Amino acid sequence: MDITIRKAGINDVDGIMSVERTGISHPWDKASIETTVKDDNKVCVVACAGEKITGYIYASFVLDEAEIGNICVLPELRGQGVGRKLMGELLNILKSVEVTRIFLEVESDNEGAIALYEKCGFVRYNERKDYYGKGRDALLYSCQI
Repeated sequence: MDITIRKAGINDVDGIMSVERTGISHPWDKASIETTVKDDNKVCVVACAGEKITGYIYASFVLDEAEIGNICVLPELRGQGVGRKLMGELLNILKSVEVTRIFLEVESDNEGAIALYEKCGFVRYNERKDYYGKGRDALLYSCQI
């Protein structure tokens, strides 16, 4: 399957919502996704197979720091490099606006996401016990770009 990666626009909101519903237990509402796509201090990147959005990633940034909020790829395409392509494009865009450090948090049992982040150069620097609920820790990662 041929996947293209590009910056998201307002016309991508419904497709992003569709992807969120497949892989995130508490998906965002439409207004939140619209804000993410339109805000000058946020970057949203989508993966597409033809016209269909198959994944997305977004980050917010201030000065030289950014934080990744969400990344989600359709379940049937996970493990095929889509997340890595999304991350690569996001990092390129963030570099172009002079971001030098990126932060994120991930649930400790999300092995696929942890593997992706570590392949992309993120390093774990801390954790928050029970952040997502009893026994569900958040691992904190950062990456210098």
